[in-house]
Amino acid sequence: MREILFKARRLDNREWVEGSLISFADGGRAILPSKSAALYKKGASLFSTVNCLEVAPSTVCQYTGLTDRNGVKIFEGDKLYDPHENMIYTVGWSEEQAVFQMKYSWHRKSVESAHYCEIIGFIHDGEGGQHE
Repeated sequence: MREILFKARRLDNREWVEGSLISFADGGRAILPSKSAALYKKGASLFSTVNCLEVAPSTVCQYTGLTDRNGVKIFEGDKLYDPHENMIYTVGWSEEQAVFQMKYSWHRKSVESAHYCEIIGFIHDGEGGQHE
């Protein structure tokens, strides 16, 4: 079983946060940081009872369950350098095959081979910095 983990950019300070994803009926999204404890009090709002952080929905990325050659967690949107093929791939989800894949133009390959690759960037790098 792989760890179910998401990351996204916070709306308040644009920093990246990792944790559990919470989606709301109005389209809003939030992350419950991994180290937070969820509490429920009848009649209270979710944001006041759970230490969750509102995030930009367009930046939500899921953890693949794998790490690169340096032990860094690989998320959707990561750019991976493949030294065997001297190519840069972007990690993405394939709806057709229901798997994470490494993509470059028309070329696709399993993200399972990412263990010898290195994360060199992220698709949201131009939006305020690389993820951690």
